[in-house]
Amino acid sequence: MTGYLTKADPDEEGETVDLTIPNDEISNIFEEAVMRFFKDTLDRSIQKELMEALWNGDEDTASLRMTDLLFHTISFHDYHEDFYHAFLTGIISGLGYAVRSNQENGLGRTDIDIREKLKRRGMILEAKKSDKEEDMPKDALDGRQQIADKEYMRGFSGFESVMCYGISFFKKKALVRKLTI
Repeated sequence: MTGYLTKADPDEEGETVDLTIPNDEISNIFEEAVMRFFKDTLDRSIQKELMEALWNGDEDTASLRMTDLLFHTISFHDYHEDFYHAFLTGIISGLGYAVRSNQENGLGRTDIDIREKLKRRGMILEAKKSDKEEDMPKDALDGRQQIADKEYMRGFSGFESVMCYGISFFKKKALVRKLTI
């Protein structure tokens, strides 16, 4: 798949360089590969605990379980926002949830939204990559604020509840912050 990646900075040289996914079509291919990986290799009990925590508004448990999953799955080479986005898509869709990625809602595009129509509940996740561990709280709050500012919940009319989270990532750590409306 490396033939589908391009250098983020064409002038960057050295033993390691930052890569980027060049377009939405290739991004979708990578997301599907990540989803398959999570479906085939992970202990689903951690994924289920994560989703239960998110549906119940338990930020601390969600942060801990997401960090557990990061610890067992990613390499130190994977610390890019696109990867974290695909990571979230993979762990959630691996449990059978219908996940929409980069879809138009309100005044922008949500990173991830989940809709359980039978239960009339939904969830919005906005992922942020932190440059330093101490930036994680601010970045999670920025993600949460983006959901409010861009009115992403508009796309969920008729749902009884919509859980909204800003999630910051730093290396193999995650911090989840809930938007309270």
